[in-house]
Amino acid sequence: MIIDIHTHVGDLRRVDMMDRLTVTWERLIKRLDKERIDKAVFLPLGASPESSHGPFLFAPNPDVISQLKTARKYRDRIISFGNLDPRMGCAGNLEPDQVGNPPEADFSWIIERFIELDCAGIGEITANIAMDDPRMINMCRQCGTFGLPVLMHCTGPGRGVYGLYDEVGSPRLETLLRQSADTILIGHAPGFWAEISGNIKPENKFIYPRGPIETEGSLPKLLRTHTNLYADLSANSGLNAISRDRAFGIRFLKEFQDQLLFGTDVCYGDEKGKIPTLTYLRNLLAENAIDQNVFDKITGINALKILKL
Repeated sequence: MIIDIHTHVGDLRRVDMMDRLTVTWERLIKRLDKERIDKAVFLPLGASPESSHGPFLFAPNPDVISQLKTARKYRDRIISFGNLDPRMGCAGNLEPDQVGNPPEADFSWIIERFIELDCAGIGEITANIAMDDPRMINMCRQCGTFGLPVLMHCTGPGRGVYGLYDEVGSPRLETLLRQSADTILIGHAPGFWAEISGNIKPENKFIYPRGPIETEGSLPKLLRTHTNLYADLSANSGLNAISRDRAFGIRFLKEFQDQLLFGTDVCYGDEKGKIPTLTYLRNLLAENAIDQNVFDKITGINALKILKL
């Protein structure tokens, strides 16, 4: 079984890209059929303001719950995630003795409702806060209590873009992994995948670095150390990471075959928006660069395991 761990449905266009086709449920299912993908994980949009552009706000049913209710019509092909913002659940005014240690938000009621809507995980988290922000740690721990993995969009240091930010070397991700050890965390996006290589600069965590990987970065080391870390191969960031240096990429796929997840993150419904990650993996299989066992784990078995399907 092949499972795409990262899909969206909705209007992700910016106002200067209104000529692009949106992803509808019909276009998503058609793409899955064409690429011979059995199931897809649907990540609802709109939980955090950083990832919402103007057109999305005016689209039908832009809220998370409406998207999840619609997704249930496609349960034979779609696995839904709920979505949260770690900044949710402010407790209101603080008592004097709480100023230095404010109470943590309780997400349990929301998570329980997500489970009732057949959600198998939480994400994609796009809030532009520190990866190891106490609110993020709190939310991840609670998701782990319910057995739900958390998929994160990761970016470089500082404010101004969407995603959880971290410095070179992933120190904040390491803290989150240690303090949420009972939660499966799935990394994604440029800030995560740039760390496949060592000796990078902060700006590398916002782009798709090219060229050979001469020394390994923090990502391989974290994958070896933390069994609760998984890597989402979707988008240009994931495909670039495993293909920019073919030999290194093949070694990476083999070594971390138990922690890698195939995904696409297609954001537009036109041909230009396609992400050829599955074709790349199929070609490696056909060339005997990876074997069937590695291919099967990355494209489906690992997802089945962490989603408890």
